[in-house]
Amino acid sequence: MKTKRLHHLELEVMKVVWRLTRATVNDVLNNIDRKLAYTTVATTMKSLEKKGFLSHQVDGRTFVYQPLVKEAEITHTMLNDLLERLFDNSAEKLVNTLLEVRHTSAAEHNRLQALINNYQPEEEKTDD
Repeated sequence: MKTKRLHHLELEVMKVVWRLTRATVNDVLNNIDRKLAYTTVATTMKSLEKKGFLSHQVDGRTFVYQPLVKEAEITHTMLNDLLERLFDNSAEKLVNTLLEVRHTSAAEHNRLQALINNYQPEEEKTDD
């Protein structure tokens, strides 16, 4: 697998497969948030398999796909890529932009603040 970045439709398909743990093309069609042609999803899943994100087993005449990579692995890779390309590797710029473009409720703001307050950078973490 060369890259761990996914295009929009590939990510949509993978999210369904991760949630279901095993999925056929029809499973994805029934669980995705928009109307897509069977052939579109089938081609996308075959492409994901070729790229090393999915594998399949045959059950009768049906391909049953399962993920080969964890969702967190893809999330981290794609977020790091975004951080590098758009925010010059600055978490501060990322968070500032997020707060500028997305309205947060008071409760969400408090949870974000708690996450920041409780976070300890790797080199400062203590072993209790």
